[in-house]
Amino acid sequence: MSTLLYLKMLFAGTGIVGLGIVLYKNTVPTEEEVVAKFSPEVRQKYYQEKAFRDASEHDNKLYELIQSNAQSSRPAWMLSDTVEPACVIRERDRASWSATALSKAQMAAQNKMIEERERLRKMEKEEEKNKGKWFQIW
Repeated sequence: MSTLLYLKMLFAGTGIVGLGIVLYKNTVPTEEEVVAKFSPEVRQKYYQEKAFRDASEHDNKLYELIQSNAQSSRPAWMLSDTVEPACVIRERDRASWSATALSKAQMAAQNKMIEERERLRKMEKEEEKNKGKWFQIW
């Protein structure tokens, strides 16, 4: 009788997990579907930023650096004297990105996105300050 109970629980658990997988596959949109629902301006910004991320030299250099470190037989802490940190590479290559990889329109769009992010960060900080107040008068 206890084996029958275990079989029932196994089938019930499998059914719940299977139902979850089916619902996930049928209800969650793919990345392409989400992008297709964007407005044309947002879609253009999305593709510009995606192209910038794909074309950035920093990512390629960092990837090559990680690959060379992975193939090395030395321990990770011994590589630190020959490897520059990612932040140093990023700062050094930032000028070359802006000069070669981006056109003026892309730079303007990038600056606008940076300003928008800074504005949102400031708003979040203000919300965090006001979060502790349980009563607020306009």
